[in-house]
Amino acid sequence: MNRTVPVVISMSVTNNPEWKKAGFALCAAVLFFLLCILSYTSIDGMSGGYALSFIAFFLTLSGIAVSLLFAHRARVMDAILSDPRLLAHWTYPEAVAQESAHREFQEYRERNRAMFIVIGGMLVLVALFFIIFIGEGGPETGVFLLLFAAFLFVVSRVTPWLEHKRAVAASRDAFISHAGIIYQGRVYPFRTFLVSRPEVSFRKAQKGAPAAIVFSFVQLVGTIMQPFDVAIPVPAGKEEDAKRIILALGGDGEL
Repeated sequence: MNRTVPVVISMSVTNNPEWKKAGFALCAAVLFFLLCILSYTSIDGMSGGYALSFIAFFLTLSGIAVSLLFAHRARVMDAILSDPRLLAHWTYPEAVAQESAHREFQEYRERNRAMFIVIGGMLVLVALFFIIFIGEGGPETGVFLLLFAAFLFVVSRVTPWLEHKRAVAASRDAFISHAGIIYQGRVYPFRTFLVSRPEVSFRKAQKGAPAAIVFSFVQLVGTIMQPFDVAIPVPAGKEEDAKRIILALGGDGEL
């Protein structure tokens, strides 16, 4: 019979940054919407006005979608932190947390690189189409798209560094529940838009890496299904607890 592990949540681990991210994305959507209106009313359509307004409108919808995504993550994070029947709440020593943050940084950087190749590549192709085949206003629109692609390239390189800095300063706690997990201050809902419910397995201790419960997600990036793992280290002596957690989440529980 599966049973939960009794936990007591530290009052120091109650910050939920996902609400701020949702608000920032919503503000960005408003700014893009204003840009859409401005480009449609102030720039001649055949001189790039239609193209810029379309792009701004697309970014507006993207901002709204991202805001809703972060709002969902924020609600899940609140639910996990207030869950009286968590499957686990583990706190790690400083050295373990630092090593895990470094591994997560490497994986996050690779995911960002793949996302930029898909999104940036599409922007470059559209930009070249405007520059080569569209007459009046086409080159200007193409240059705008190329500049936007360059901006995304910078973002794809800077965000992993910022995420690593955040993870190093984040709480040393891991929370596991039926709704999702919180690790290094980030929440990973089990049910969310564009991300599949993860497969859960146990990874034995390896050279340079402790034993861990591995949550294997699949994320849709453009038209590409991109897998990524979140490995939560298992504290020494908690292997049996890890087995019960995996069984409770639908894994085979084989250690």
